[in-house]
Amino acid sequence: AGPAPAAPLGAAHAAAARRQLAARPARLVAMSSPDGAYTLPDSFEDAAEKCSRTVASVLESGISKMRVDFDTSAGDITYTTLRNSLPIARVLTLQLAQKLCVGEDGQPRGRLQVLMPDEGTAALIAREWAPPPTVRPACIARFRVPDDATACLVVAPTALDAAALGALLNADAIASGAVPLIVLNPQLVDMSTGALGLEGRALIKRMASELQDVFVLQTLPGAAITRTYPGNFAIWQEDRAAPGGFKFVRDDSKRPSAFSVSEELMQADSAAPGFIREIGQFIKGLQRL
Repeated sequence: AGPAPAAPLGAAHAAAARRQLAARPARLVAMSSPDGAYTLPDSFEDAAEKCSRTVASVLESGISKMRVDFDTSAGDITYTTLRNSLPIARVLTLQLAQKLCVGEDGQPRGRLQVLMPDEGTAALIAREWAPPPTVRPACIARFRVPDDATACLVVAPTALDAAALGALLNADAIASGAVPLIVLNPQLVDMSTGALGLEGRALIKRMASELQDVFVLQTLPGAAITRTYPGNFAIWQEDRAAPGGFKFVRDDSKRPSAFSVSEELMQADSAAPGFIREIGQFIKGLQRL
């Protein structure tokens, strides 16, 4: 008998993400702050549902340019940011297509543009996801916003996509807010060198000023940063003695950098058992951000 057929791309990645979460219950578990204002999700499905619900709510509020960070890798670099982004990208694609591309009469109107860093991935998801006709996968390079665009979802843009993403922000339809823009898991540092070019640096500053951080689930080795708009950012620290494995540290109205979280936890945990052994892994994870 021949080998079993491979699972569709999106389903395979979603299943892998679920297995990763199940294998690391201390990395992403149901936890709440003491006052119940902040929570960590208990599964990929729970996190994805909260993410898609938040994006839909923000769109209804009139905000048209937003950023979503959905990273449950906890610093594990086995897979690329793009590959890790595909499960949540698929969830968002289907939700946005239903919300934005179907009229009250049930008839299709316009198309959601799902932009990938390369032509190969765009073609692959067009085939493997079997998206509805209201979804158009494309490569961000040389992309122009078509007249029938209802929104643009940019998935895991890299340093190589800085110029294209900048051009997209300049497009009349995006700049005016007529066509919403959602940027998922941007990774604008050149991972081959660890450098941040002038173009990438300028784009990061521009994104910080123009894009609203609407949903953040960023796991680090031993820590996590979360946000659900319009709430504050919350910092969590892994604590094996705490119920569920995490303890709430504090919240902040401004987005904390991974390095500031590193410094804070280093000061708080410098006397903890295993600190010296684990801090190297922690810093390596931060260098990816």
